[in-house]
Amino acid sequence: MNEIFLGFYYGVMTSILLYNFQWYMNSKEKSYLYYVLMHFSLVLMYLNSSDIFTTSLPIAGILALIFSLFFIKEFLNLNIYYKHIDRFIKKFAIGFFIFFILLYISDTLFILSKIPFFLIFVPFLIIAYKVYKKGYDPAKYFLIAWGVYIFCLFLAYINKSYDYMFFAKNVIPQVGNLFETLILSFALSVKTKQLITEKKEQEQMLIHQSRLASMGEMLANISHQWRQPLNRIASFIMNMQLHIMDNYEDEKYLNKKLVESQHQLEYMSSTIDDFTEFYKKDKQKEEFFVSGAVENSYTIIDSSLRTNNIDLEIKVINDFKINSYKKELSQVLLNLIQNAKDALLINQIKNPKIIITIDQNKIFIQDNAKGIHSDIINKIFDPYFTTKEKHKGTGLGLYMSKVIIEKNMKAKITVENQNDGAFFIIDFT
Repeated sequence: MNEIFLGFYYGVMTSILLYNFQWYMNSKEKSYLYYVLMHFSLVLMYLNSSDIFTTSLPIAGILALIFSLFFIKEFLNLNIYYKHIDRFIKKFAIGFFIFFILLYISDTLFILSKIPFFLIFVPFLIIAYKVYKKGYDPAKYFLIAWGVYIFCLFLAYINKSYDYMFFAKNVIPQVGNLFETLILSFALSVKTKQLITEKKEQEQMLIHQSRLASMGEMLANISHQWRQPLNRIASFIMNMQLHIMDNYEDEKYLNKKLVESQHQLEYMSSTIDDFTEFYKKDKQKEEFFVSGAVENSYTIIDSSLRTNNIDLEIKVINDFKINSYKKELSQVLLNLIQNAKDALLINQIKNPKIIITIDQNKIFIQDNAKGIHSDIINKIFDPYFTTKEKHKGTGLGLYMSKVIIEKNMKAKITVENQNDGAFFIIDFT
């Protein structure tokens, strides 16, 4: 029976190691490499202790320990969640390797057999739980898998220390090892899928930012081309006003129209400046009131709303400051207002209205465009999902808005139907 179990164990481990190694070759994700090296070292240990293959048990054990630490570091993304622990693991691994070399030189490697190595990994269960609570979902698989494996190592240590020998000496840790390997192999695939998703999000973000930067450059060029003609027209108007003042003192109508023309020129100049500034690349955090970002968005789309007789009301109940990317927030708000405007026009709403409310560290965007159908409301933030006609929408607007809000600003954006319209909530709490 023991030989059958060993054959099963080594067969499963070989398959899983090959599976994870090919994933490493495809993804270059370090977690896979450390995982394969860790288990390869463990398998060498078990082959040696089963008298199947002779190797250096201490060296295999130390390598298994070191690769385990590096695997944990990579898998739990400690360089993101706990940088000080990440640095400590590197120093500990180097220090322990030096300790091993000193024991080897002094011929006192027997000391290692007295150390309950499984206790080293117990604190990582607590760390994994904290990482999971921070929102990193794959950590729960580590918690389960390594919890069972450490428990099995504990039973094996008791079995060895008190010589109960209910089982063959390696059966308990090997069962735990199999359980841990199967779960974490699945967890690694989950992590890889998450990394692929994040990579796609980053690519879409770069494309989005590149388009905005290109638009900003284009508008800057247009602004440069417009500036001189606008200045010349303003000069013509000023000369005409002086001529009228000198020769037609009683002329009022023409004077009035020239003043209005001057105001229109100033408005055109101001508008092109607003557009140019709005679409400039902005990747520097700043502290600002969210009402300022709302006003920026309103300035850009105000003319379009008025042309379509859409009333936009801004209610600032409790304004608040955030330290983030002002232009990116303005772009998200502009996208939400544009979507509301499109829905109002498509549904031919009488008395169309959009209300933006700032209160309780939240921004609320409400329209009266009949709301979002219940069948699709849970899909509107998905990439490439759009309800607009072909060539009129890419399906990336709301997706990019969600990425900007949740990834860049660490906030949350949700939507529901309320008061016969869509109700978006951007929550900074």
